[in-house]
Amino acid sequence: MTHGDGEQIVERFREAAMGMIDWSVPLSAIARVTQSRIAQLAAVNGQGGLAFNYLTGCSADEEGAYLAAGGPNPMVNPRTRALLMASPLHCMIDSDFLSSMARQRTPIYNGLFRDSDVPFAMLTRLDSSTDLIATLSLLQPGSVGEAEASAVRFVNAISPAISAAIHAALAMGTTVDRSLVTTADHLSGAGILLGPGMSIAALSPGAEAMLRDATHLSVRAGRLVAACPRASAALEHAFAAMTAHGTDWRGAVPITVSGAAASATPLFADLCPLPRRPSGPLSQARALLAIRLPRPDVALDDSRLMNAFALTPSEVEVSRSLLRGDDLATIARRRRTSLATVRSQLRSLFAKTGCHRQAELVLTLRAYC
Repeated sequence: MTHGDGEQIVERFREAAMGMIDWSVPLSAIARVTQSRIAQLAAVNGQGGLAFNYLTGCSADEEGAYLAAGGPNPMVNPRTRALLMASPLHCMIDSDFLSSMARQRTPIYNGLFRDSDVPFAMLTRLDSSTDLIATLSLLQPGSVGEAEASAVRFVNAISPAISAAIHAALAMGTTVDRSLVTTADHLSGAGILLGPGMSIAALSPGAEAMLRDATHLSVRAGRLVAACPRASAALEHAFAAMTAHGTDWRGAVPITVSGAAASATPLFADLCPLPRRPSGPLSQARALLAIRLPRPDVALDDSRLMNAFALTPSEVEVSRSLLRGDDLATIARRRRTSLATVRSQLRSLFAKTGCHRQAELVLTLRAYC
């Protein structure tokens, strides 16, 4: 471990922060020099969730096992607990915070760490200057043994420069996130970026106003929740499915959010997964909830609907009701007609618009709002 090794590692971290190379490159470089089997760059948000987690030297199965064993949980993993309590830029080894006897009694040491052959670690809390706690973990095999003092000094020497690179990447991530929600605000009316556990990563101005109103959506303990329990469950299910470990989700999931009051007009939204960034900006964001707020200066244009799909006046009225979120029974009651008639009109709408499902039909009609 020479001064030249340190300079090369720091330069690789700077290049990854600028998006020039993958984060795995600097992690592999520092792992090689420190004889570590696994190198991990991670950050925990205020809700205790992993904001980002980059690893090198381990398989996808091992990463999944780490998450399943509660690796990020400070109540389960003494290494995570030590990092959360540590002073920034001070490299620790296991014996600094846990005796050998205590390690023998700790399940995660006897299980995951033993099975993965990472009984020893060098851990550094980085100075990220944000609300995130960024960490660098170098996990070493039993054949190497606990890190010597020279290795700890080496990591301490390069940690400030690595922290500066991470801080730059986090700042760029914040800028990208703000651009995303601002674009969503212009296109649909409101945008909310969701991080781990449906925590709020960023909000557009339209979304901030809507959350203050709290008739459809609100924030509870830093997490987004819907006023309607059914909508909240649907949102949580869709978010969990598209952000699950190892999932490569494609496309958006339409969500209908009913209001707290039965008379409130429902909101329509699309939950869209965000691509994982292998380099460059670091962000908590996992998905974008793009909410289509009704425009006060634009009403449903009956003539446009009629001309576009050759709809009858009755079919236009049914379209209006569907866009309000009414079910077929409600539409029949309000129009003082039978449920069979409404179903017949719905089939006609499907045929004329080329849609096959009610959610797809609503999305198609919504373009005329």
